[in-house]
Amino acid sequence: MFGLREQKISVGTALFLCLTTAAASVLGCYAANGWCTAAVETKLREIDRIAAQQYIGDMDEEAVADYAAVGYVTGLGDQWSTYIPADQYEAYRLSSEGKGCGIGVTVISGDDGVRVCIVCDDSPASQAGIEKGDYIVGAEGLTVEKDGADAVIDAIQGEEGTEVAVSFCKTQGGTVQQVTMQRALVTQKMAWGQMLEGKIGYLRIENFHVGVADQFQQVLDGLIEDGAQALVLDVRHNGGGRVKEMSEMLDPLLPEGTIMTLRTKSGSETVYESDADMIDLPIAVLVDDQSISAAEFFAAALQEYGRATLVGTHTTGKGRAQQTFELSDGSALNLSVEEYFTPHGNNLAGVGIAPDVEVNLTDAQSADFYFLTPENDPQLQKAVEILG
Repeated sequence: MFGLREQKISVGTALFLCLTTAAASVLGCYAANGWCTAAVETKLREIDRIAAQQYIGDMDEEAVADYAAVGYVTGLGDQWSTYIPADQYEAYRLSSEGKGCGIGVTVISGDDGVRVCIVCDDSPASQAGIEKGDYIVGAEGLTVEKDGADAVIDAIQGEEGTEVAVSFCKTQGGTVQQVTMQRALVTQKMAWGQMLEGKIGYLRIENFHVGVADQFQQVLDGLIEDGAQALVLDVRHNGGGRVKEMSEMLDPLLPEGTIMTLRTKSGSETVYESDADMIDLPIAVLVDDQSISAAEFFAAALQEYGRATLVGTHTTGKGRAQQTFELSDGSALNLSVEEYFTPHGNNLAGVGIAPDVEVNLTDAQSADFYFLTPENDPQLQKAVEILG
């Protein structure tokens, strides 16, 4: 299990719980180093003094520090900047590097249980016979039915080299199997594909984490060797990742020119470019409202160069790049430090990109996204129709 969990400290709770004793020591700022230091330091020291004198409860300093940090970052007003607690940072770091420690599956938790949507190659799960579509019903003596999905997912996660017993079934309510696996460091499955009818190569891009460019190139080369006459590139439900990886993937698909420009607060720029070598095949790109960051810039570059037809729904509209700064206690700050621009100089913040051909999924199809087949995926079907 790749174990990268959403930040569980809610904004509302953070704003209340940062009003406690440790707040000043956590976020105390100094005029020589900060930019809003007087207001921040004064308020937190006041709160610290009052709480130290009056608060009658017990205090967990580490928890207060985390909540105070979340409150600070929330106050920046930037939805893309986040605080990562120390106990979540290692999983976050590994995930951004295209790895994860666990049994090597990605799951979706919903009303019908915990269902496996991705199984990594050569992972403990694949070796144990767990497949895409299987249902995980329990782990380490806990069950989804009695203890809840989150408890079971938490139980599966753990340190590399340790064992975990997992119960699963092939169909909902089917015969339960139990296997014991040894948790391992696993490379994420980030790009894969298949040949569709009419020699149309389908290539799914799950994210743009470290290593995806190599996986993408291997799949692309394989499809071309098998005689692909056109390509469908799928970046739906893709949360983005590294600009460098994205640029390497776009290079063989674009003519010579700019791929993306990044600009810092000081105005300095980094420009990624493609060379003149290009695979000259018709392309369609599938996008949706969960195509974020590098995913939508990947699609935008192909659209602006006239290299692809975009099919699906409007993208999110993210226009800032983040850098992660590890803090002294092992936690981290993921902070927006650059704006980025498309080949035509457009910033997509709050705007996103509109598809050339809009096709919506039904609610049922959206809920079942990872288990759609070419036959029941209307967005993919429309892309194939356009390329055909």
